[in-house]
Amino acid sequence: MDASSIQVFLTVAEEGSFRKAANALGYTQAGISYIVNSLEEELCLTLFIRDRNGVQLSAEGQAILPQIKRLEKDSQAILRTANELKGLEKGSLVIQVFDSVSIHWLPGILKEFKRDYPGVQIELTSEEDSVRAEQKVATGEVDCSFFLTEPRDDIEVFKLKDDPLLAVVARDCKSIPGDVFPVEMLDKLPYISMKYDSNTGMRNVFQRNNALPQIEYSLDNDHAAIAMVEKGLGYCIFPELLLKHTPFDVRTLPLDKPQTRTISIGTRSMETASSACRKFIEYTRRWVEEHEK
Repeated sequence: MDASSIQVFLTVAEEGSFRKAANALGYTQAGISYIVNSLEEELCLTLFIRDRNGVQLSAEGQAILPQIKRLEKDSQAILRTANELKGLEKGSLVIQVFDSVSIHWLPGILKEFKRDYPGVQIELTSEEDSVRAEQKVATGEVDCSFFLTEPRDDIEVFKLKDDPLLAVVARDCKSIPGDVFPVEMLDKLPYISMKYDSNTGMRNVFQRNNALPQIEYSLDNDHAAIAMVEKGLGYCIFPELLLKHTPFDVRTLPLDKPQTRTISIGTRSMETASSACRKFIEYTRRWVEEHEK
């Protein structure tokens, strides 16, 4: 019993008429009659009772109706799976990232993903501003994105990690002699800010501690800011992930009142996302769980 026979059987049963079924499916009435007759011959059963009022299921037709409905669902599931597999063979994916993720996470995630799905074409785009990152996901400009702050309600997100925020001070900074950075010093030392601080959650550190930073310099390059810290021109606050393997001779200190930022990944809707997008999010969540404990 092929898919067209299943569809014809169920439509005739629902419409109670060969003519109505033909109109609904785009067949001729003779074509519908031929398919039904062939199906009855194949099964050696009378599936429909024909009379001047139309057709209705026979007792035998009623008996096999549940099984044929299950066959229809199974065939639809097979088609969905086949389409998803095609998407993973020849699909495309636009992923939005920010610097620390692109340096420390993305290479490992992509290595595993491309090993299993080499046919998916991936385009990477960088965005440090969370507001713009949200807009690009919401409008469909990108398929999925990593986020630093809690995205808007029309984006479906999955939490990946709480990333500790650390103060970065010069090696010989005498104002902070210990192994932690007191929060009461947040507004007492020159601060080197990043131009995107307000849209990454970094500014929340000051708001939560009722501190107004003494901004000495404002930059848009993380490494340039840390280089200035190294020379004693101020301090920075950066996430632990970004500070991994830093080449600068600085001290990285937790605050005496621990602060974190949340990294997540999200898309407009998992229900409508492409199979490649859903699979990439799955790989990302698994990779972070295995490597960032």
